[in-house]
Amino acid sequence: MRIKLFSAIILALLILIVGCSQSDDVGEASGENKKEADEQIDKTKKDEITTSDEMNDDENEDADIQDEDQKIDGKVVVKEDENVVLVELETNLIEGTVAEVNLRKAYGELSSPIGKIGSENEEIDDNGQATIEYPLDDDFFETYKGEQIEVKIEIKGSTFKENVIEAYGKNGEKFTGPFVYQFEVFEPDQRLYAPVYFIVGDEKTTYTIETPERKSLPDDYGETDVWMEAEIIDNDHRYIYIKGESNLLEGLMLQGRYFEDEEATFSQEWATEIFIEPDGTFKLPVKYKTITSDGYIEIQGAPVRSHRTKKHVYDTYGENFEHLTGNIVKEVDDHQEILLTIDREGIDMDVPEDSLVTEDDGELRIQVPDDVLFDFDKSELKDSAKDTLDDVIDILQKLEDDKRIQINGHTDNEGDPDYNLKLSDERAASVEKYLTDNGDVNHLDIEKKGYGDTQPVESNEKEEGRQKNRRVEIVFDE
Repeated sequence: MRIKLFSAIILALLILIVGCSQSDDVGEASGENKKEADEQIDKTKKDEITTSDEMNDDENEDADIQDEDQKIDGKVVVKEDENVVLVELETNLIEGTVAEVNLRKAYGELSSPIGKIGSENEEIDDNGQATIEYPLDDDFFETYKGEQIEVKIEIKGSTFKENVIEAYGKNGEKFTGPFVYQFEVFEPDQRLYAPVYFIVGDEKTTYTIETPERKSLPDDYGETDVWMEAEIIDNDHRYIYIKGESNLLEGLMLQGRYFEDEEATFSQEWATEIFIEPDGTFKLPVKYKTITSDGYIEIQGAPVRSHRTKKHVYDTYGENFEHLTGNIVKEVDDHQEILLTIDREGIDMDVPEDSLVTEDDGELRIQVPDDVLFDFDKSELKDSAKDTLDDVIDILQKLEDDKRIQINGHTDNEGDPDYNLKLSDERAASVEKYLTDNGDVNHLDIEKKGYGDTQPVESNEKEEGRQKNRRVEIVFDE
């Protein structure tokens, strides 16, 4: 009996021990599962937070991009061998923004685009970059050699997709920074605009896109009592360069002309054109033929012009500029005009008969047209040419010893290039021979060379330009 009771107690204890052990195992397993579940929840929460943070970062980054000034960097590469102009852009613009490029003659000589197409477009990629190839006519480099060309780079609302409109506005009204310009075509709009200029056939082929430096707006900007200040800052063999400030409205067109003296009725060359910048400043190249006399530059703003912001200009100044006052406002027939003149002192030298004199950083060029010196397709001097060359001798004889003199022959692009090169060389030799045979110029270092049609001073597109290209130059430093 006692044995049976003792066995029962032992059995009960064993059952109790096993049960507790199993309970502990289950508890431990349950605890581990709970721990794993908690860790999984924590991980999910962390993933959600990270994803949310990343989304917020992306949104913040987009907001930052939209809030900062728009930037346009990069370069323009002129590739004559491929017959294209390559535009490589680096910007902070959002993906999908369209950049538009077209070419035209610079400073208002010709408003229509140059090339096979009116414009070429490309979307900005996710790195803010775009590469645009602008194809040129097959004869572009031959026709426009020597011509100043503007590469016009624009970002405008008419090309915007939905995401770009959200960022910058339907008409670019959210654009900010130094590349922003006002336009009025069908309705007022803001555009990003970056012009780059190059000379066709120039040795330089790569041009950097530069960020404009803006001044603070004048306190009286946009008022009808208008003023303008300007000065000559430089010149080369083609242009006199003017820099100015004003309180005139952005987008108003200014024209510049050079008159050789106070008695001149007509300017020497066609008028060049530019628009007032967003800060009221302007840079105006003024074309000229010869600058030996005391001439003057006329800067004009008139109501009948292709102002870039015509509606704003007319609303403020009146369609005939009748609301304008100030010292630079002049009455002309039935309207008013803005008119400023700048005197320019000429070069102190006697100009050879029937010739033109240009200057660039102290280098003088006496340009004598070929029809003054030679008969058509000939290299023997005309008798009448000797009067002009005698005037040249008078100038050369007064120069310092060992001064380097270059006598360069040039033609237009009509005819065979090899024949033109030979003819230009023979003509330079004829002029050199006359100068050395008839003048006391042995103290000078005289060189002669023919360039054919490779160095035009004007486009060969029209006869007027071709006529200017047929010439002999006598080049020397002052």
